[in-house]
Amino acid sequence: MKRIYLDNAAATPVSATALRAVVEATKKFPGNPSGIHKEGRSARAVLETARASVAESVSARPDEIVFTSSATEANNLAITGTVRACGIAKPRIIVSAIEHASVLELARTFESAGMQVDYLPVDSRGLIDTKELRKLITPETALVSIMYANNEIGTIEPIIDITKEIRHARKMNGSAYPYFHTDASQAGNYLDINVLRLGVDLMTVSSGKTYGPRGIGALFVKRGVNLHSQMYGGEHEGGRRPGTEAVALACGFAEALEEAQKMSVKEGKRVAKLRDTLAMKILKKVSGASVNGSLEHSLPNILNISFEGVESEALVLYLDASGIAVSGKSACKSSDGGPSHVILAIGEANEGESGAIRFSLGREINSEDITRVANEVIRLIPLLRIMQTNSN
Repeated sequence: MKRIYLDNAAATPVSATALRAVVEATKKFPGNPSGIHKEGRSARAVLETARASVAESVSARPDEIVFTSSATEANNLAITGTVRACGIAKPRIIVSAIEHASVLELARTFESAGMQVDYLPVDSRGLIDTKELRKLITPETALVSIMYANNEIGTIEPIIDITKEIRHARKMNGSAYPYFHTDASQAGNYLDINVLRLGVDLMTVSSGKTYGPRGIGALFVKRGVNLHSQMYGGEHEGGRRPGTEAVALACGFAEALEEAQKMSVKEGKRVAKLRDTLAMKILKKVSGASVNGSLEHSLPNILNISFEGVESEALVLYLDASGIAVSGKSACKSSDGGPSHVILAIGEANEGESGAIRFSLGREINSEDITRVANEVIRLIPLLRIMQTNSN
């Protein structure tokens, strides 16, 4: 029986276009792009072509794109690099309560070291309040980091409105700070990631979430933004990220991101219909099921549902045994016990309660798959509730 993959928010398959680019670059360009010999120059030329392509996909200049090993590293570089370079005696940062672990765990590390971190709450839909953001910004705030779209419930944050608040704060404080960073890892397939329209200073882009190869990501760094490297060992990537660049992966990433942006509107409409059908089928037949967040303000491919009286891990495993891959929370936190911090932040769970299920659709999913998934969920929920009742 065909397996149905509904965990695209964790990782997307590599597209045929991206894979061809990786294989071709691996075969044709073996040199180190820092070398001055022919092989090195050839590798450098291909790398810079890939950089220009990524830059074009986000409407940036090539020198504003820093290749990293992942979106997680890009997030870390954006935050650590800003804090180290800002020159503020006692810098503060603001992050939302539903950020990815690569942002929240770093924020908590800074906080434990004595730095002031402000956690911006969200409402039941997962949306931040720009008025609350305005209250939190002080002359010491070096950075605001708020994700473009949430990886668990899909909520799309009002990035342009956030940009306006930050510009207002800069004007009032007579400062270049705070910078505004957004983690756009989940946005590349379906949303406009034009940095000029968004008005961001730093933006994380993922390859492994946009049908590109894993092992590479990128950070947009606006010209004039002061950013210190968080690693040592070379002057690669304009001195902002040392380490020999992964030329072949960059080529695959560039192809995947360009392809994703070209498909974004049409594909977004297609998967939104499938997602809504899945939600309707489940909610109609399963009592005690509720959507987390708001489909109106969400990415078109993410559906997060809580099932009363069912442990998320059990449902994930039973669906897996039925040939259906879903997740209970972010892959980076899937081994942690207890509910997701995102579900807690929107007020849909209490400490110690089970989490929810995330269905994240992708290009390979069709209506027949949705029907099969819905039927399997409808079949399993009563069985799992009986099993859980008997075990208590």
